Amino acid sequence: MALFAIMAASENPALLASLETHYPGNHLKVGVGQWLIAGSGTAAEISNTLGITVGTSGAGIVVLVAGYYGRASNNIWEWMASKGKT
Repeated sequence: MALFAIMAASENPALLASLETHYPGNHLKVGVGQWLIAGSGTAAEISNTLGITVGTSGAGIVVLVAGYYGRASNNIWEWMASKGKT
């Protein structure tokens, strides 16, 4: 599976509900309005599935993660390692 970063400007209950519906067990909240998801397809397909494209789950940006590096809590690194390789 590929990893995607989802970014919204603020908390978004509709987007969270869509993540829970379409990617159960394959999403992780990393900050306010920020999630990682593991899925297949393109960023556009993920956006369409979540309802971002048409606005039913509010506004957001979907980015395909091509690589990652930095500092975060261990649970984030472990989740990324278990869900996808980049």
